[in-house]
Amino acid sequence: MYSASEAESAKTFETLAALLGDDGKALDVYRFIPSVDITEPLAMYCGKVSDATGIGEDEILSVWRSVRSAFEREKDITFVISEESPHFPLMKGDFFPFIYLAGKESFLSESYVAVIGSPRPSMQAKSDTLEAVSELVASDAVIISPVEPGIPAFALQLAMRLGGKAIGVLASPISKCTSEAVLPLQRELYGKGLLMTPFSPYRKTEKWFQKIRNGFLSSIVSAALLVEERDGGPSWTIADSCLGNGKLMIPESAASNPVFSWMGKRAQDGALIYRKPKDVCKLIEKKRRESYPDLFS
Repeated sequence: MYSASEAESAKTFETLAALLGDDGKALDVYRFIPSVDITEPLAMYCGKVSDATGIGEDEILSVWRSVRSAFEREKDITFVISEESPHFPLMKGDFFPFIYLAGKESFLSESYVAVIGSPRPSMQAKSDTLEAVSELVASDAVIISPVEPGIPAFALQLAMRLGGKAIGVLASPISKCTSEAVLPLQRELYGKGLLMTPFSPYRKTEKWFQKIRNGFLSSIVSAALLVEERDGGPSWTIADSCLGNGKLMIPESAASNPVFSWMGKRAQDGALIYRKPKDVCKLIEKKRRESYPDLFS
């Protein structure tokens, strides 16, 4: 299912990341290897990579072969897109050069809203999620959420069971699952929705990948419904990005609850207030971008 050219480019980037131990440095080298067709197998220009990194060709090829093997093992369940793809989302924060997908890629070109919140939601939060997701599905918006227990899993499950569109964002490669609790959801998304991750098949899942995943989500979404979250909880990375760069909505019930002081503060700072189901339509983007600007523009 891989596009041959994008897969080869991704393998080169992953090889550089493994060799240099830093994605940012890898991206710098990847962009500026002189006189190289990055869509060809790295073995064809290994000497130029060696010159650019100061790493011996034997070491480069050894790592590249390991990366290639990992990609080959997942080629039937995972595909990769780069900024050249018409479905590649516009990133307003950190840049991730490749996205790995399984399922309905076209969902990325539609209007999507992040639904995020606590892993242990109250009954009020569940009720708000049910009403809001039902309205979003009726309005043909795509629900995008982390694949993790609590509000995100509940929102994704609801969207699919109501016949809507759902994108689950992983903190692991596509073929891995970080928790048995969400394994059935991950399987359902594979069949009915879209699984998405910034982590290649070569990456070994780490606990801190959740932070990177949330940064990735923050970069690609501009609208979010934060149903309920404790002060300092992980959802705030995504929520505050939307408050600053797009639209953040918070239920009135949570904003007025003294237990959630951060939610009340964000309401004062300009977050939209959710009082009735129709309110969530304010988060839906009327139109996705029509052009796909060059990385260097």
